[in-house]
Amino acid sequence: MASMAMAQAVLEHANQFYDVDCWYVVAECWDVWSVLEELDRQEEITCTIFQLEAGAISHFAKLIAVDRTLH
Repeated sequence: MASMAMAQAVLEHANQFYDVDCWYVVAECWDVWSVLEELDRQEEITCTIFQLEAGAISHFAKLIAVDRTLH
């Protein structure tokens, strides 16, 4: 199960890489609870548990990459 620490790591990464790609969207539009909810939702859909913070960050990188292609 995703943890609050993983959600916080995603937000810290988003703030650190604010000017890279679309990470500013995560930094500006998501809070720790919504990040955690998304991670939990993804775990439920895929039946795969996020075990490392890097996996949680990677999931959000894929989300913003998909978002970019829509515009």
